[in-house]
Amino acid sequence: MEYNTTHNKKTQFNLPNTIKNITFYFIKQHYNKYLEDRELETIPKDEIGSVVDQLYTDKEQELKKYIRGTMRKNFPDYDKNFTMKTTTEEIILEMFEDPDFSKNRLAIEIENYQEGKK
Repeated sequence: MEYNTTHNKKTQFNLPNTIKNITFYFIKQHYNKYLEDRELETIPKDEIGSVVDQLYTDKEQELKKYIRGTMRKNFPDYDKNFTMKTTTEEIILEMFEDPDFSKNRLAIEIENYQEGKK
């Protein structure tokens, strides 16, 4: 599973949006795997919260590593660019400071995604 940010080179670089897109890509991959493993078309609306809670808890460390790895892969100077690296770490810290907010946000994103698939 690989997220590529190079397709956005024409637009102005926005680190928070880049990290958000990387995160949603990661979540979408795990969402699709969840559906496939359970032979589902969608997650029932009343189960989305508990699924997000489980995936968020189980995949927290993997997501942090994925964000950092994707940034390194797409921005060769990532480790030398103090501002980019520090800001990325601050965004990751913020994402996991308020897990309830993050889980609610992800649940809404999944609901919206599923509605768009209909």
